[in-house]
Amino acid sequence: MSVYDHLVLAFYVLFMLGTGRFFMRFSRTASDYFRGGGGMLWWVGGCSLLMTSFSAWSFTGGAAKAYEAGTFFLLLFFCNIVSLGFTYFVTAARFRQMRIITKIEGVRRRFGNVNEQVFTWLPLPFNVVMGGLALYSVSVFMQAVFGFDLNLLIWVLAATVTLSSLCGGAWVAAGGFVQLLLILGITLVMAVLTLRHPQVGGIGGLLEKVPPQHLDWTLFERPWILVLFAVTLLLNQLVQNNSLMYGAEKYVYLKDGAAARHATLLAIAGFLILAPVWMIPAVASTILHPDLAAEFPGLNNPHEASYVAMANTLLPRGLLGLLVSAILAASVASMTNQANIDAGIFVRNFYIRVIRRDASQQLQIRVGRCFTVVYGLLVVVMAMGFKDLKGVSLFDLMLLAAASIQIPTTVPLFLGLFVRRTPLWAAWSTMVVGLLFSLILRFVLTEPFFNRVLSPEVPFSARELADLNIAVTTAVLLAVCCSWFFGTMLFFRREDPAHAEAVGRFFADMKTPIDPALEHGPHYTRDAVQYRVLGSHAIIYGSFIYLLLLIPNPLTARLCILFCATLLAGAGTLMRVIAWRLDSRNSQPRSLAGPR
Repeated sequence: MSVYDHLVLAFYVLFMLGTGRFFMRFSRTASDYFRGGGGMLWWVGGCSLLMTSFSAWSFTGGAAKAYEAGTFFLLLFFCNIVSLGFTYFVTAARFRQMRIITKIEGVRRRFGNVNEQVFTWLPLPFNVVMGGLALYSVSVFMQAVFGFDLNLLIWVLAATVTLSSLCGGAWVAAGGFVQLLLILGITLVMAVLTLRHPQVGGIGGLLEKVPPQHLDWTLFERPWILVLFAVTLLLNQLVQNNSLMYGAEKYVYLKDGAAARHATLLAIAGFLILAPVWMIPAVASTILHPDLAAEFPGLNNPHEASYVAMANTLLPRGLLGLLVSAILAASVASMTNQANIDAGIFVRNFYIRVIRRDASQQLQIRVGRCFTVVYGLLVVVMAMGFKDLKGVSLFDLMLLAAASIQIPTTVPLFLGLFVRRTPLWAAWSTMVVGLLFSLILRFVLTEPFFNRVLSPEVPFSARELADLNIAVTTAVLLAVCCSWFFGTMLFFRREDPAHAEAVGRFFADMKTPIDPALEHGPHYTRDAVQYRVLGSHAIIYGSFIYLLLLIPNPLTARLCILFCATLLAGAGTLMRVIAWRLDSRNSQPRSLAGPR
C-alpha cells in the first residue's frame, strides 16, 4: 500500500470515531442509547440491517468459499433473501410492534422472568465467540494488506469498535448509510476493473476461464449432499432470522411496522445488488492468482486473501485504502451493533431487573458503557485463540457454529411467536436439550462415522465432509428442538392469570400497529435531523474522496475515484435537500400547515 492508501485509511478511522462522538448528543435516555429511541427512518434501519450482515467475513471467509466453489456461494445469499421474504410478509411488523427496547424484553413478555435470565446469560458466550471470529476475520484481511503484526491489529481494531460503541450507542448504526454507500461504490469499481482486465475478458471470458466446478457444483460434491446442505441452510436461515433472538433486535430501532417492512425490502434489494457484484473479483482471482498459497504463505487459509490479491492487482493508489476502509466499515458496523445489543440486554434485563430497579436513565447508560469495555476485552481474548487454529475455514467455522449453538437458541424463540399453548419452561428446556445434542454431535459426526454409516464407494472429500457435517448437524438439531418444543404442549396447564394476561397483551401488541405521535409524543420525530446529519456525513466523506483526484493516477483510476466521491456527495446533497424541505414544512404556521 502507498502512503496515500494509509492516509485514506487513517481518515476513515478518525471519521468513524468522530461520527460516534457526534451521535453521543442523541443518547439522553436508555432507549436512545440502546435502540436509537425507536425512531429511526426505514432507510436508515435498512442500511444498518444490510451492513450488519455484510461484514469483513464476506471479504475473507466468504471470499475464500467463492474462490473455491464459485457460484455455489450465492446459495447463502439466496437463503438470506428467502428468509427476508418471510420476514417482510410475516414477522417484520410484529417485531417492531412488540414495543420493546431489547429482544430479551420480548422473551420475558412471551415466556416469563425465568426465561428472561436464561436467555440473557446462556447466549452471551456464543456472542463473544462470534465477536472474536469477526474481529479475527478483519484482522486477517488487514494483515494480508499491510503486513502488520496480527496481535497489534486485533487490539487496535477492538479498541476502535469499543470506542465507537461507547460514544454513539445504537445511533452509530445510523452511520451504516454512509458505510453502505462506500461499500457499494468500491465493490462496483472492483467488479468493473476485474471484468476489464485483459486476462478476464468480461463476463463471457470469466465464465469461460473459471474452474468448471464453479458452474457445475456436482463436480466437487455429490448431488445429494448439495441438496441436503441447501435445504438445511435455508431452514436454518429462516428460523434464525425470524426468531426473537436474532430477528427482533434488528427492528427495535425503527418507527413502526411499516418502516420495518420497508427496511426489509431495502435489505433484500441490497443483497440482490451486492452479492453478485461482490463475488466477481473473488471468482476471477482463480484466473489471475491461481496459487494463493505461494503469495500468502503466512495465512492459515491462503484462499481467504483472494479479494486482497485482486485489490492489489487492480486498484491504483488511494482506491486500495478506500477498499480497506469499506471492509473496515462493514466490520465495525457489525461488531459495534452486537456490542451495543449485548450491553442493552445486560442493563435492561439484568441490572435494572435484579440489581437496581430504580436506576436512572443516565446510570443505565454508564453501566452499559462499562459492560461494553469488558465485552471488548473478552472478544480480544477469543480472537487471539482463533489465530492459533491452523487450516480452519472461516466459512465452515461460521456455519458450523451457527448450526451448533444458534439453532437450539432460536428454535423456541421462533416457534413461540406462533404457538401459544406451551408451558413457561418450554423455551429454556428446548435450548438446553438442543445444546446437549449439539455437544454429542461434535463427538459423533466424524469422518469414520460418515464412512461407516453411508459406506461410500468413493471416499468423501474434505469439502463434502465439511458440508455434510453442517447439514446433518442442522437437520438433527432442528428435528430435536422442534420435537421437544411441541412435546411440551402435552404438559400445558391453565396459566397463572397474571402471566396469561401478559402473554395475551404480547400477542395483541404484535398485531396492533404503532401510532408514533400517540405513543411517543411530538419530541419523538427526528426525521429532519437524521436526513441532515447523515447527509452532512456523506458530503464530508465524499469531499475527502474528491481530494484523491489529486493523486497522480491514470485516467481510469481518476474516473473510479470520481464515481465513488460523487456517489457519496450526491446522496448526501439529496439528504440535505430533504432535510431542508422537512424543516421548512415544520416551521410553517399551524394555520398554513393544515390539520395535523
